[in-house]
Amino acid sequence: MKYRIAVEDKELFAKYLYKEFEYLSLASFGEEDKKEICSLLCKEFYGKNPQYPIGDGIIKWFYSSAVDDNGVLYIVDFGNKKFTEYGRTSCAAFAKAVEMQNAERKRMSEKSIGIKNNFSENSVVYKKSFIPGYKKCSFFDADAGIEIPFRFRVCKGKEKRPLLVYLHGAGSLGNDNLKQFLEFAAVGIKPEEECFVLLPQCDNFTGNNLSTINLYARSVRSLVGVLAASYPVDESRIYVVGCSFGGACAWYSVYDNKGFYAAAIPLMGYFPDADSEVFDVEAFRGAKIWAGHAKDDKVVPYHSDERACKRISGVCDIRLSLYEKGGHVMMKKFFRSEKWQQWLFSRTNRD
Repeated sequence: MKYRIAVEDKELFAKYLYKEFEYLSLASFGEEDKKEICSLLCKEFYGKNPQYPIGDGIIKWFYSSAVDDNGVLYIVDFGNKKFTEYGRTSCAAFAKAVEMQNAERKRMSEKSIGIKNNFSENSVVYKKSFIPGYKKCSFFDADAGIEIPFRFRVCKGKEKRPLLVYLHGAGSLGNDNLKQFLEFAAVGIKPEEECFVLLPQCDNFTGNNLSTINLYARSVRSLVGVLAASYPVDESRIYVVGCSFGGACAWYSVYDNKGFYAAAIPLMGYFPDADSEVFDVEAFRGAKIWAGHAKDDKVVPYHSDERACKRISGVCDIRLSLYEKGGHVMMKKFFRSEKWQQWLFSRTNRD
C-alpha cells in the first residue's frame, strides 16, 4: 500500500520517519544513522521534485516484510505528483495522528501481555451469537499475543467440506466481531457449494501496514488449523478470498504459507514485496490465484497487483481481471459477473 504525507514541520516529519520506516533503499541502518538518512531522503526528494518548496516534507513510501541478516530492510519510493491529490496534513493534525497511533500501539501491547499471561496455548472461546447459522468466537493466539474475533458457519453432517476464508477490508478493522460479517454479506458472496465459512476480524495490531498484515495472516493460518482439527474440513480445499486490505492479506496468506491454501482471490489488493529485490518468487510455485482490480481505483492503485502477477506468472496458475471502471467497489461486479466459484471450488492443493 502506498501512502503520501505532507507536513511543514521537518523535525516532526523526521521523528515520524525514525519511528515508522521499516524499509529504506534495501539497506539496514542503526540509530546513529537515522538523522543522516532522513537528511539524505529530504535532499533527494527536493532534488527530484523542485516544484515543492523546502518544508513540505512530501514523501511516498510502502512497507514490505522481507528482512536482511540484521533483521530490517528499507525501501523508499519518492513521489512526483502534486500533493493536493493526496491531501495536505497540518502539523497539528499530523502530531495528533502520531499521538493516536502511539496510544493504539500501547493498547495493543497491553492487550498482548494479557493474552500471553492468560493463555498458554492457542485457544478458541465461543460466545453467544444472535446471527443464525454463524458461531461467534474469538481466537487467542498465545504465541503472537493477539485476539482474532471471528464468525464461523458450520456445515451439517460429518462429510468433509471445503473451507472458505474471507478477509475483510480496512473499513471493518476492529474487535466488534460484526463489521466483517456485514461486509461479507454486502459484497455479494453466496457460496454455491456447501462449505465452512470463516470470517475473521483484524484488530489494529500495529497500524494499517504490512507488519499487521503479516501477523494477521499467520494467526489466521493458525486459527484455520485449530478449526480443521475440530470440524470435518477438507484440508485439500481451503480457500482464501479478500478485498482491499483483505486482498493484501490474501496475497500474504499465500506467500507466507506455501501450498497451504488451495486457491486465492485477492481483489483490489496490494503486494509490495513483489517490488523487492529479495522477493522469493518460489514461494508462489504451484499456487492458484485469481486477482482482480479496477484501473480507476483511486484508493488502492491497480499497479501493485499487476506487477505481482507478472513477477509470479512463470511459477503458478495466475490470472488477473482488470476492469476499466469499477473504482474501489469492483468486487461486487467481480462476484456478480465472473465464474469465480466454478474456478475456486474446483482447485485443490493436491493438483
